[in-house]
Amino acid sequence: MIGEKFSYLSKASAELSRHRIAETELPWRKYRTPYRIFLAEMLLVRTRTDVVADHFERIASRYPTIEALAFADETELREMLRPLGLSKRVPYLIKAARYICENHNGEIPTDVESLLKVPGIGAYTAAAILTFAYGQGLVPADVNILRFVSRFTGLEMGHATKGSQELRGLLPLLSEANVGLSAENLLDFTRLICKARKPRCNVCPLSEHCSYFKNTLLE
Repeated sequence: MIGEKFSYLSKASAELSRHRIAETELPWRKYRTPYRIFLAEMLLVRTRTDVVADHFERIASRYPTIEALAFADETELREMLRPLGLSKRVPYLIKAARYICENHNGEIPTDVESLLKVPGIGAYTAAAILTFAYGQGLVPADVNILRFVSRFTGLEMGHATKGSQELRGLLPLLSEANVGLSAENLLDFTRLICKARKPRCNVCPLSEHCSYFKNTLLE
């Protein structure tokens, strides 16, 4: 029922799919392997994309495989991650890498259930890995995407970071399978255009149909 009520979200997503949002390619997209996607997504948790991008190749070169990360020296890894402000995440990274080595022969799992058992991986990270490493076409709903859906439809956000069940029920309307909108383009749009602060509504291709634009900025 809710999907029918907000079917115009699919039309907006199809429109968005025709626009190239990101100005530059991110390093983990240029050379893509399941391990590099795993490493990137683990580093991106609560960290700005541009900060991770600036340091990603240095970290990936030092730890080029899941085995290298699993047996990393904690002190050295902590120093490697210090510029990203991720020193406290070092034990989780090593624990996750060791779990994958011990339980999956060093192969990044290809299903949600297995990924969610990996220490430090939550629903968003699991969806992102499956989408960007294995092309499963999910919608990795981070807070930026949920905020966009909330703004566009006028529905309440609910939980500040997890959104509401109602918002999450609309996510299939944004999927690449339904409308051709890649998850990467959607993430770039919500990161660069529909930002938390000072959204760039003046260059947004969807503002004409956006509840936030109509009811907030045009008042």
